[in-house]
Parts: sequence; structure tokens; C-alpha cells
Amino acid sequence: MNLTAVLDHPALTALYRTDPFVTGLYIEASRGTGRVLTPSLSVFAAERQGAGAGKHAASLWFAENVSFSTAHAVDAMGRPSVDRPVAHAAAIAWQAVKEGELMRVLSLEPEPYAGTGIRPLNPT
Repeated sequence: MNLTAVLDHPALTALYRTDPFVTGLYIEASRGTGRVLTPSLSVFAAERQGAGAGKHAASLWFAENVSFSTAHAVDAMGRPSVDRPVAHAAAIAWQAVKEGELMRVLSLEPEPYAGTGIRPLNPT
């Protein structure tokens, strides 16, 4: 079974800074033994969090960029307490649950996910 990981903006910033855990997930994706999803709004937030992190995330060959869709927006609007920087990553996870897919959100800052029903994996 391959692991699918959704990298939010702190995780994308950590990848840019060559965090060993996040980099390891990306290496697994490059080998075809895992998947890394990069939400487009997380790419944008990563650039705001650390100059160059978003540009780096947008250029990753073995990551799948996920555009912010209308379905993601509808899910996020239904949860007004969700902070905007994590709304896209959370919406991807909500959609996966609806579709019966197994995936994990990876975040080095899991606090904003409180009350979302998403329990991100924090490798720190």
C-alpha cells in the first residue's frame, strides 16, 4: 500500500529547508512508493512563510499539485472556523474521506486543524 501525504504550508517550508522526514516522503514519491500532494493554496502560503518555499514546492517533479476547486471551497465554507492557510489541505482530506481514500495531512503546525476532524501527522 502506498502512502499519500498532503503537505500543508509548514510542511512545504520544511521540505524547502530539507527536513529529513518530509524529504524522505518526497523521495518515496520519486520512487513510486508514495504520493505527495501539494495544495495550490498551501504553495502560496509557503511562499509567504518563507521566501522561495512556494516556488520550490511549485517546481517539484514528483509531487501532484492540487488546484483549489469549487468542491474544496464549498467544504471550506461549511466550516467557518477553519483558518484560510489550512483550508485547502483540510478540504483535500475531507474529499478523500468522502471517497474512501486513505491519506494523511502532514503539518509541522497542527494547531490550526483543531475542530476540523483532521488530525495531521506532525513529524517533529
